[in-house]
Amino acid sequence: MKKITMYALFAAVLTFAACGDDTTTVDDGVQDSVKTVSATTTDISGYTRGTLLAGKTYNMVGTVIIPMNETLRVEPGVTVIVGNDGSGSGFEFTVNGTLAALGTKAQPITFTVPEADRTIENVFGGLWCGFQGTAKAKAIVLKHCKVSYLGGQGGAGTVRAGKSTYGFASLDPNTEIIVEDCYFTGSVDDMFRPNGGKINIVRNVFEFAGETGGDGLNIKGGVVGNIAYNLFIGGATNAYKISNEGSTTIQTNVNVYNNIALNGGFRRAGNTRGANINYEVGARGYAFNNIVANCKRGMRALADADLPNIKFDYNLYYAAYAEMVAEKIPTDAVVPTETVLGTNNIIGSTDENNPMWQNVDLKAFTMVDFLAGSNQNRAINEKGTKDFRLKAGSPCIGKGTKQWAPVQVQWMVSGDLAPSIMQPSTDMGAYPLDNTGNQYF
Repeated sequence: MKKITMYALFAAVLTFAACGDDTTTVDDGVQDSVKTVSATTTDISGYTRGTLLAGKTYNMVGTVIIPMNETLRVEPGVTVIVGNDGSGSGFEFTVNGTLAALGTKAQPITFTVPEADRTIENVFGGLWCGFQGTAKAKAIVLKHCKVSYLGGQGGAGTVRAGKSTYGFASLDPNTEIIVEDCYFTGSVDDMFRPNGGKINIVRNVFEFAGETGGDGLNIKGGVVGNIAYNLFIGGATNAYKISNEGSTTIQTNVNVYNNIALNGGFRRAGNTRGANINYEVGARGYAFNNIVANCKRGMRALADADLPNIKFDYNLYYAAYAEMVAEKIPTDAVVPTETVLGTNNIIGSTDENNPMWQNVDLKAFTMVDFLAGSNQNRAINEKGTKDFRLKAGSPCIGKGTKQWAPVQVQWMVSGDLAPSIMQPSTDMGAYPLDNTGNQYF
């Protein structure tokens, strides 16, 4: 089996970026300079509005900037091939207005790189910079999109200029981020980092997130919304990290429910990282009906979180090996985590309470494999042919709860941009028996 190739350059960029300032101001440009996409457009760059037409392929030959009060729509079946100008900085969608990429299950939208660069060696290559919302962004809406090779260095004048980017990000509590039924592969740092925003992150797959650090969904201050029915596999550190760090007037309030975290946390050194459901720094919310399996550490709440308003319950934790069991309640946060644990979690000893997925071998890899760092087997980090639907007799069937509601959000987007608010299921994980959850089987 082919191994992952890492890059020291990006590890250095990652370390620098971890404490970076995300408040760069980006010029919206002169209105007359804004290009409107036409039926003959094939290359996109610069200040842009209009519609990328269904089924067409577009070459992204520079950073695309969506001005305030403007929208760039992307129709089903579009392919965007992101080039590189050789400068060492990647292109991105800089969003000051609205980006609406609206694919369908039958006709997803693809954001990728030239075919010759689509290799496993480039999975952490950071070949482009994803979707970057500025402090002026109205909305980033991604539905049925396939996105890969993220995390490049931001170019001059962009939000993360000179620093490693996140796959998609926001900087304002009024920005609305709706990501549904998408498939993300490969990011150098965090796959998603909002500093403020309204979020609805549902039914997605996240794989190969974070090279030697970085989280899957690294929620910062001022974020309100829900994370549900997602599959997160093989991340460097945390899968779902919820924090109020950087907030001013809006407290982070995010519910994490009916998700899966598998094989996560092992590429980040140290034993105070890699909890795959993690609440800290004044954040609040509920974590219900989730499955955490073969992760470096279990669910964690730090003492500085809003503990009276956090509850972890009706979750299942599976560990194939004793080293994982030892951290089912992370040893650096035993007291605060036990404070928020309900009485209905299923947490056992080694190889107990296998969730019984249709086609996932939870003992396919040894602890040596998990701890191999840059030499991890690629199958630890990718969905591939794994089928996470539940077999008959699974301990996850009917063991969740519906006795609570998603976080309520006041949405401004409407019509085909509007979020689909998912109710909890009593079947734990992202694939309930009624097939209303994650659609990537």
